[in-house]
Amino acid sequence: MKRPERIETTRLVLRKPTAADAEAVYKRYSSHTEVTKYVGWPRHQSIEQTKAFLAFSETEWNRWPAGPYLIERQGDGNLLGGTGLAF
Repeated sequence: MKRPERIETTRLVLRKPTAADAEAVYKRYSSHTEVTKYVGWPRHQSIEQTKAFLAFSETEWNRWPAGPYLIERQGDGNLLGGTGLAF
């Protein structure tokens, strides 16, 4: 059973990433040394690595009931980060 591609709370929106998110993800968190210091994946050295992650994300969503989510602030849509489910 597929899980929702979009989950909304009063403060946050979790949504399935798309290829169009590459620049925002790269600039906001995937390329920053301090932000990626304790995550389980290496800091992205180029936007191509972020695009590869987004392609992987799409594959995961096609293969499993869910996958990575981007986290945005409700209201203004400001990108805060990412999370997800691994199977």
